[in-house]
Amino acid sequence: MFSRQVCCAVFISILMVCAANLAISRTFDQIVAYVNDEVITYWELENLVRQRALELSQIHNFSKREAAEKAQQERSELLDRLIRQMLLVETALTLKVEITNEELETHIKTFKQRAKIETQEEFVKQLKAEGLTVPAFREQSKRNLMAERLLERRIFPRLQVRDSDVLEYFEQNRDRFTTKADILQLRHILVAFKPSEADRKEAFKMAEVAHRSAKEGADFEALAKQYSRARGARGNLKPGPALELSLDEIDKLPKPFRDSLRTLTENEIGDPVEDENDIYIIKVERKTGQTIKFRYLAIKLTVGEEGIQSAQERADLVYQKLLQGEDFNSLASRYSDDIQTRANGGDLGSHSLNELTAETQSAVERLEIGEFQAPVKMRFGFHIFKVDSRSRPELNDAERNQIRSMLRQQKFEEEWKSYTDMLLENAYVKIKSLDQGRLEP
Repeated sequence: MFSRQVCCAVFISILMVCAANLAISRTFDQIVAYVNDEVITYWELENLVRQRALELSQIHNFSKREAAEKAQQERSELLDRLIRQMLLVETALTLKVEITNEELETHIKTFKQRAKIETQEEFVKQLKAEGLTVPAFREQSKRNLMAERLLERRIFPRLQVRDSDVLEYFEQNRDRFTTKADILQLRHILVAFKPSEADRKEAFKMAEVAHRSAKEGADFEALAKQYSRARGARGNLKPGPALELSLDEIDKLPKPFRDSLRTLTENEIGDPVEDENDIYIIKVERKTGQTIKFRYLAIKLTVGEEGIQSAQERADLVYQKLLQGEDFNSLASRYSDDIQTRANGGDLGSHSLNELTAETQSAVERLEIGEFQAPVKMRFGFHIFKVDSRSRPELNDAERNQIRSMLRQQKFEEEWKSYTDMLLENAYVKIKSLDQGRLEP
């Protein structure tokens, strides 16, 4: 089954052109190439280019313009394939390779099915439109089958693909198998960027200006738009617009919000308060026994070079301790700034490589079980990752067969070229340059 599919890929696109060699007079056609005692004409090459454009359009979904341009770019390659095919046919004729009438009839029937030709009348009509006759088509079909049989004998025995070849291809091309990424059990230590004292002073200066303006009666929402540079409390409250929450909802907010909203009275503006990432200024507009209506603005604590350098030094210290053999889990519990994972030794759980961010994937994809890497700078700080376990997915039968078929196709192309290269070395081939009107070897 494989042999027929492969050979169809090589022969079907040039079958009609080769048949034309036996059907039409080329006395007045310009010669493109000489191949031993045969010639290839400009009409034959142009017909092959048109067929290639049709294939690109119908099978590969190129637009008509793109297909025509691509086919023209492949003129030299198409001519080379046509020359090699002619040499294969000539060799098959010389060796008197046998094809039975039954095989020929099956081949022609398959050709009609591929071309969606339902009746003999339609078949004759289409051949005539191409300048062909049924006898000429049958003769060249037989010759192409002889060339195919020749390849079956000379090339196909060398197209064996071992299981190790399949696995090697899979290992070298894992990125092409999006559903076959390794599953990693990861741990990490995060040494976060933290604002230095100079960073805090700069942010508080801005907060004091905003606080003073609010106290003097400036529009609070306008101030929030002017000064807010934060993501919002817990990522769900947006600075500026009025918010009204129940007391139960207030209790779920970060500590600076809870403390300020409990102590402030209606129409009161609180002093700037700080958490790990931002400085907040909060204004209460209405307060009842059930709800509090308030606004706030947030000034982000931006980390400067001093804070980044400090994080680098702390991360390097942790890394050195790891190199000296200290336990990763213990170091994560002592030094990691990731509140959610440090209590359990930095455990991030199991993840497919494809699920990780590009930065994290790049950091861990080459780590083996038990390995950790030097601190990697990311958005919020320096990370040290460790792989606790790694499972490599297995190929299913369909995927193995797909790879095996692709590798056999690659081998066929290599062997086909090698064999036809040998035929070319012993053939007389001259290609004529249409532009310059001369022959080139």
